Amino acid sequence: MNEIKSNAPSNVILIDRLSDTVRYRVKSNTKYTFIIFLEGNHDAQGKVEIEIEGSNADVKILGLLLGTGTSRLRLYTLQNHHKPSSVSDLLIKSVLFGKSKLYYEGLIKIGSGAQKSNAYQKNQVLLMSKDVWADSRPKLEILANDVRCTHGATIGKIDRELLFYLSSRGLNEKKASQLIISGFYQEVLDRIPDRNLSEKLSLRLDSLVVKYL
Repeated sequence: MNEIKSNAPSNVILIDRLSDTVRYRVKSNTKYTFIIFLEGNHDAQGKVEIEIEGSNADVKILGLLLGTGTSRLRLYTLQNHHKPSSVSDLLIKSVLFGKSKLYYEGLIKIGSGAQKSNAYQKNQVLLMSKDVWADSRPKLEILANDVRCTHGATIGKIDRELLFYLSSRGLNEKKASQLIISGFYQEVLDRIPDRNLSEKLSLRLDSLVVKYL
């Protein structure tokens, strides 16, 4: 288990491969951003568990997933609040090409001693082929009564009206789709405090999207 101690500086942790369970223990007065970055035509399965064991911690969990070919992605996340007055905010966006499949399950747990905690979870999937498959299951387990928690998931295809609008502005369908996907990912990229890393991930995603459109 990886432990992030009290008074540690703000930091960004990139998780670019899954294998079994990756677990972090977050202590008081820390601010961390965890980035889950999975791409390519290969299978991946694992859990990312964030144990928030101190008060006044601020945790962001960001996900950028891109499935291609026949890849199978299975991702489980846990935001587990043990102490009061901490925040966790999860945002994962996935784009699926070819015959790829994604199963996502995210759990927010708020213990009885974690009053005044705020926890958020949002997962969005964009389907780029009739042969792809996705299942998203956000869950809450709350044992405290003075908390704020929200969760949600959306799975859908590219907006045809937006695609038509961009096409009417002179863009071909491939370029218009590329622009829409780039905008879809941008909300996550904008939340990464390390701008150099954000730009590198953006360029990598753009190169893959162009390849598979």
